[in-house]
Amino acid sequence: MKKFESVKELERFYNKFKGQSLKEIRDYIHQEYPTISLSTNKGIVGQVLEALIGNAPNSDPNPDVQYLNVELKVLPLRKIGDKVQPKERSKIKSLNYNTILDQKWHTSDVKAKMNKMLFLLYEQPTGKTYKDWQDLTFKGTMFYELEKEKPDVVQEDWKGIYYKVKSEIAHEISEGDSMILGASTSGAGKIIKYGNNKEAKQRSYSLKHSYLKVFYSEKIRKQKFTSIGIPKSIEPQDYILNILNKKLKGKGLKNVVDKYNVKFSESAKSSFPILINKVLNIKDKAEIRELAENNIIIKTVPIKPNGKPWEAMSFPKFSLVDLIYEDWNGDKNSQSIFRSIISQGFIFLPVIKEKYKPKGAKNYKYMDWSTWVIGQPVYWKASEKELKTIMEEWKKAKNIVEKEVKVEDVSWGEGTRQNNNLLKMSETKIIHIRPHTSNSKNLDIPYQLYTEGRVSICWQSFWLNKDFVESVIRK
Repeated sequence: MKKFESVKELERFYNKFKGQSLKEIRDYIHQEYPTISLSTNKGIVGQVLEALIGNAPNSDPNPDVQYLNVELKVLPLRKIGDKVQPKERSKIKSLNYNTILDQKWHTSDVKAKMNKMLFLLYEQPTGKTYKDWQDLTFKGTMFYELEKEKPDVVQEDWKGIYYKVKSEIAHEISEGDSMILGASTSGAGKIIKYGNNKEAKQRSYSLKHSYLKVFYSEKIRKQKFTSIGIPKSIEPQDYILNILNKKLKGKGLKNVVDKYNVKFSESAKSSFPILINKVLNIKDKAEIRELAENNIIIKTVPIKPNGKPWEAMSFPKFSLVDLIYEDWNGDKNSQSIFRSIISQGFIFLPVIKEKYKPKGAKNYKYMDWSTWVIGQPVYWKASEKELKTIMEEWKKAKNIVEKEVKVEDVSWGEGTRQNNNLLKMSETKIIHIRPHTSNSKNLDIPYQLYTEGRVSICWQSFWLNKDFVESVIRK
C-alpha cells in the first residue's frame, strides 16, 4: 500500500488519474499490484478506485487509509437536467439498534467513520450501470471533514435517531427527520429485532442526497448560495410562499417584469428563475441556500384561465435501461433516480395563459407572454400515501421495460409517430411515461443496445398526470 504524508498528498495522487476510464485505471493496478484480485460485481468501482493506492478488497472496519484516519467513499455523479450532481445518497455504515444505546455521539462508530472522508468521484451517464464499469470516468476527489461541515447539525441528527431507538419507535425513523445525517433503509429491508422485542426495518447511516448535492455544488462546481435569512421558527416553504403570494399572486407578468427590471423571454428557461430571484432579493445566478438544503425546487405550471393545467408536468429524461438496474429503495441495486426527484418538495407557481390559432396554422400556440397572469403558488411534497402509489406505478413501469417495450409506427397526420406500451396516464393516478423529445429519431441508444437492436425508442421522461397536478394546484 502506498504511503502519503497528508490528505493533500493523497488527493494529488488520485487526481493524477482524473479523466481516465476505469478500464485504464484497472490496467494500471494490474501492473502496479499484480497480486490484487478484483471482482466484477456491483462493488467493482469501489474496488478499482481503492486499489489505486494498493488497498485489496477487505472487510476491515478501520478507516481505509488508517494512518491518516481517512475513509474512502466512491460517489457516482450523473447529469440530471442541465447539472452534473451526486446521483444518490452516500451510505456510511449500518445502524445497529442494539448497540447505539451504549454509545455517545463523540465516541460513536458512525462519527469515527465520518471524521474524514475522501469521496472518489466518477461519472455514471444515463443508461450506464455497474456492468459498464470499464467505460465510466474518474472525475477526481472531494474531501469532507466533519468538524468543518456543521458538526452540531450532524450531532442533532444522530441524537434524533438515538432517541427514536431509545423510545423503541425505530420503526418511525425517516430520512425526512434530519438535515444531513439520515438513516436510510438498507439491504433487503429485512426486519430487525431490538429492545423489548420491538421490530424495525434494517437501516444504514447515510449522508442525505440533498446535502451531498449542495456540498458538491459548493466544493466542485463553485456554485454560490445565498441565504434569505429565514427565521428558524418558520418553514422555508411557508416563508417563500408568503413572499410570492404578496408580490406575485394575481399580477400580470408584464407588470412584474417591468417592476423588477428583468429581461424576459418566453423561450429562455432562465427567465422565471431570474425573476423569482429578483422578487426574493437574490442575485440573478445565485441559488437559495434554504431551498437547496431542504430539497425544495420551484416549478412554473402553465394553466388555463379555468385553473386546469395545459399539460402534464415533465421531469428529466432517463434511459429505460436505468429502470432495469434500479431498485426503488436501493435495496438490491442503485436507488431509483426518480424516487430522489419525486421525494423533493415543490413550490408550484401557476402561470395563467391563453392559446390562439394563428391564421393558416394547424396548431394553437400561447398568447404573447405579456398577457400572462401569475396564479397562487402552492407547496407540494408527496405524502407517504402518495409515495406508495408512485412506487407502485414506478414498479409497473419497470416491469413493462424488463419484459421489453413493444413499439410500432402508426400513421399520424402526414407522417408517422411511435406507439408503445409504456405506462399511460389513463392507467395511473399520479405518474406516467411519455417521450422527452418531439423528435422520434432522438433514440434511447442504451436501451436499443440492451435489446440488441430489437427496440428503437426515443428518450422518455416521467410526468405528473394533468389531473393530479390540477388537484394539487386547487388546494
